[in-house]
Amino acid sequence: MPPAIPVWLRMGAVALRLAWPDLARPWRSPLLRWRIETYGALDEHGRLLHAEEITPRRFLQFLARHRQALVRFLRWAASL
Repeated sequence: MPPAIPVWLRMGAVALRLAWPDLARPWRSPLLRWRIETYGALDEHGRLLHAEEITPRRFLQFLARHRQALVRFLRWAASL
């Protein structure tokens, strides 16, 4: 029986699959921009952020603010 693939490696594979083909610039990924928009991300004025308004800075702020939820999601997706 082959050894089990570590969870962190499966989580990385899920993250790569979601960011592909915009791996070098994930804030340009239509899928990730849409998911951030539907997640209900807010801008600095408290209004909903639209996908076309997502900049590299806002993308990184979203990752930093919601990192625990994103890790939980990647762990869940890796278990499927």
